[in-house]
Amino acid sequence: MAELIDAFDSYSDFDKNTYYIICFDKIASILSLKTPLEETKEHMEAIVDAINLQLNNIEVVFKNWNTEDTKNADFSIDFPYQYLLKSTAKNLLIWITLEHDELNIEFYYDSSDSELEKWVIAMNHTLRTKFGLDRTPVFKVLSRDNHSFFTEDVRTEDFECDIQSMYNNDFSQVNDTIEASLAIEKAGLILLHGIPGTGKTSYIKSLISKHHKKNFIFIQNEFVNELLHPDFISFLLKNQNSILIIEDAEKVLTSREQKNESSVVSTILQLTDGLFSDYLNIKIICTFNTSISKIDTALLRKGRMIAYYEFKALSKEKSNQLLSTLDHEASNTAMILADIFNYENKKFKHTETRKIGFN
Repeated sequence: MAELIDAFDSYSDFDKNTYYIICFDKIASILSLKTPLEETKEHMEAIVDAINLQLNNIEVVFKNWNTEDTKNADFSIDFPYQYLLKSTAKNLLIWITLEHDELNIEFYYDSSDSELEKWVIAMNHTLRTKFGLDRTPVFKVLSRDNHSFFTEDVRTEDFECDIQSMYNNDFSQVNDTIEASLAIEKAGLILLHGIPGTGKTSYIKSLISKHHKKNFIFIQNEFVNELLHPDFISFLLKNQNSILIIEDAEKVLTSREQKNESSVVSTILQLTDGLFSDYLNIKIICTFNTSISKIDTALLRKGRMIAYYEFKALSKEKSNQLLSTLDHEASNTAMILADIFNYENKKFKHTETRKIGFN
């Protein structure tokens, strides 16, 4: 009992590291598993069964329960959402939490025990194979608290874009230039513009899927002005060689004539061809719907600009080729991708184009 009491800090929070040191007189090595998982009794029971407490000489130190408080609650679905497990044979603690549809398992163990370490690694592999997600492309979303900028991972579906069939012929060379630039640690700017529904976001999704090892960071519109914050440079220093994505960037990229020199455009200029550019190697992909003529001309300067392209409706020939592969009737006009993929009942009906992006 004294061991447990000593493991609570001054805020009455249970400190698992402290408890491990008290129990085993060692500093713990930690292996963690975190994955989305529905918070259910069945899942928690399956997790505990997979660890096999009796076979592995593991006992329950304590549980925290998830119960309903209503008078007519169904007690059969009550279950412990937290477990603290302790080995009776090895220097091992296991902390399990299934809360807010997220599974978190932490193994605290003695790394000098090679046999134990092998068991921990194997058990972690068993659990992530059984409960983990399939590998999918991930991009990051910029966020900020009171102290600093940080990113949160967002999983997206694996998306493969057929450049030859989904875009006009003149885009193939532009795509080659963009893909080649992603393989080089050099700063630069990529501008993709055109009316909604022409495939700008789909193309970016395909880049994320194809170049999954790259660090893509999505800048939400409400965070665009945060690029001016001095702390943002500190953030970028920790995220060199990243690719920033700004969708619907009209307000960001327009001429500085009516703005001061501390505009977001000025920040983009510095990041893509300024004092920091050779060190940070930040690439910025901006999408917008307005004409390129409204964009600050300094952004278009050779050396800074990797590529820019205007996405248009597919030519009549291209449209019909894509419609044919989707088993739809031919069209008499050029069509945008959104309308082609929303073609209904083999007879085109004009429907409101849904905007699909990162927002």
